[in-house]
Amino acid sequence: MRREFTVPTDAADAARRRLLRDLHDGLGPSLAAVALGLRAARLLAQRDPASAGRLLARLEDEVHAAVGEVRRLAGGACPAVLARLGLVGAVRDHVASLTGRHPVRVDVECAGLPELPVAVQVAAYRIVCEALTNVVRHAGARHCAVRLVFDDRLRVEVVDDGVAPWPAGDGGSGAGLASMRERAREAGGTWQVERADAGGTRVAADLPVPGGV
Repeated sequence: MRREFTVPTDAADAARRRLLRDLHDGLGPSLAAVALGLRAARLLAQRDPASAGRLLARLEDEVHAAVGEVRRLAGGACPAVLARLGLVGAVRDHVASLTGRHPVRVDVECAGLPELPVAVQVAAYRIVCEALTNVVRHAGARHCAVRLVFDDRLRVEVVDDGVAPWPAGDGGSGAGLASMRERAREAGGTWQVERADAGGTRVAADLPVPGGV
């Protein structure tokens, strides 16, 4: 029996890559936070059952949110947390979900951001979430700073004091690093990962804003 295979068009292949990247960027950080929460709940279960129960209830909500995110990604929609809280609120919400389950301290610094185009917000949010996922998984950091600064363009920076697990100066490797780089490029911006001056890793992106807002 003869089988015929359809070769994907450039547009279809690009759409597939975007969907895979969105699944990685959208669900990866969310599920990583849930995994941290489950570990914390397991440790709490014996000594503080009430706190463990409250954490498990929040984790249940987060799993439901992840299911909703899959549906939104399939429909090509903007992440719901951005629509609900805006960029700064969404970043703070994600940070809160991580730091309650991991010993790293994360400070979020924002300098009066204006209303930004949705595409810029999505790129910035995805870059921050992916960088933080790497921090909590690999860096062994005690402190991390997330900075969002607007100066005719949106400047995004995530700096930790960990063990600098990412290759410095060569653009990095791996799906997460490649995804951050592509997010910045698609927004017309630049991205880099390097060793921070005081040790650890610095991830930085400059994202242009059409018209300067």
